[in-house]
Amino acid sequence: MEIIIIIAVIVVLCLMLGVKKIYLVFAALALIALAYAATVILLSFFFVVMITSKKHTASFSRIDQSPRSRFKVAWYTVDGKEYPNIFPEEGFMQNKLYRSDKECTVLLSRNQKYVFDKFSAATCTIGFILGIGTVIAIVMILIK
Repeated sequence: MEIIIIIAVIVVLCLMLGVKKIYLVFAALALIALAYAATVILLSFFFVVMITSKKHTASFSRIDQSPRSRFKVAWYTVDGKEYPNIFPEEGFMQNKLYRSDKECTVLLSRNQKYVFDKFSAATCTIGFILGIGTVIAIVMILIK
């Protein structure tokens, strides 16, 4: 929310100072492109970490605060030790998505600090494929 207020103040100041609107449009497009590039890089990094992780059988234990962020994450028990999921938990249908009565397969990261469950694996894979596909499409368009 704060970022929206900051951007609004900057836009109003630029308009009051006489900056042309086309420059503001280009600045907005540059911010969107920067955010997209950061997302693609982040998802690509997580995809590489995910494919280098090892499969383990785990059971869902709880949803609690992440040790590294303010978001709540799913915690899984692997070989008697609890590990947090890499991404925040899905806020809807928790009782259907995270079931403690069934074992599941997770990918435990190399440094054994977090796991990738099936939802985070899908997010990384789909995000990586779509991100790289979009980058290739943009390059092909720019080459023509």
